[in-house]
Amino acid sequence: MTPQLTRTEAIARRMHDHALWSPRADGPGEIVAHFTAMQAQEYGYALWATAQRMTVRPDNARLAAAVDAGDILRTHVLRPTWHFVAPADARWLLHLTAPRVQRINAPYLRRNDLDAATLNRAFAIIEAELAGARHRSRAQLQQRLALAGLEFGGMAMGLVMMEAELTRLVISGETLGKARSYALFDERVPPAEAAFDRERALSELVARFIATRGPVTLKDFAVWSGLTVRDAATGLAIAHDREPARFSAVTVEDFDCWWEDPGSLAAAPIAPRVDLVQGYDEYVMSYFPSKKLMQLPEYTPTAEFGLLLHTVLIDGVMAGQWKHVLRSGDATVRIAPLRSFTGAEREATEQAGRDYGRFLGLPASVEWLGDSDA
Repeated sequence: MTPQLTRTEAIARRMHDHALWSPRADGPGEIVAHFTAMQAQEYGYALWATAQRMTVRPDNARLAAAVDAGDILRTHVLRPTWHFVAPADARWLLHLTAPRVQRINAPYLRRNDLDAATLNRAFAIIEAELAGARHRSRAQLQQRLALAGLEFGGMAMGLVMMEAELTRLVISGETLGKARSYALFDERVPPAEAAFDRERALSELVARFIATRGPVTLKDFAVWSGLTVRDAATGLAIAHDREPARFSAVTVEDFDCWWEDPGSLAAAPIAPRVDLVQGYDEYVMSYFPSKKLMQLPEYTPTAEFGLLLHTVLIDGVMAGQWKHVLRSGDATVRIAPLRSFTGAEREATEQAGRDYGRFLGLPASVEWLGDSDA
């Protein structure tokens, strides 16, 4: 008979696996490598998502320095969106997932008259501009292309650069002023140790996903990775062949899941435990059908709260949304509750806001939107 977990047990296991309740004694690059890919669409908040998983929590400047140094790389991989990846994983991940992303992008390339000849011409210019470890912002590359007679508008330029990432020509470089930059892929990413093997890569990705995010469904993996449910099943089958006892089935409410059975379940922290996670945090984005385990039964997105984007977790369950407002000398963390907060929950949330301010290097206060006691 398949073992069963309660919702509370599943949430606790996920929060520990995500290193939100069990931070890791790792550096920034090691954290990203552990999770394989961490969504980084909102760059500043993605730095926070990395830091809050570390036993010794660094500040924003140290995380940004790790990206500049290439310990963490940022590129379009998995679904067509930004992710942090480790240098050792960038090549095989892109080789595995880029074909799916390119099929998604194909209609947009055609709509913007970006045929193979135009892209190849643009890529040659970009490669020459970045050669010799030169890092250039998108605006600088756009200007250089225009000088060569290739004038791309905003969306077209974005598609050119994404295609350059997917073909493993460019990847993130150093920050130039306030702008992120691009560097040549082969100058920031180590060479492959062996020829690409799709089945091996697929099983590796599935295994890492289950080990760091379980309990999960195969559909969760498919949506997270941008691959198919068939790919998920194939990858799991190969992983089973290699390590027959590593992963096992488990049921959580009406979800058929997989996990790496820990033998005993780690306890939750003393309640209330408040975690301010970014809206694209892996704890949010790693799940599709089973995401409802972290949501309030009555939760429905609204325009007002949707503007805040990021998620307030209380004991691993979505209880509100938040965002920061930054000024030169301080920060405000705005909180929009999705349910009534107790006095203890309110106090813990305000402490979490101050902790976030320390990461930013700014004194931070909490501003409550709406009546949290209602």
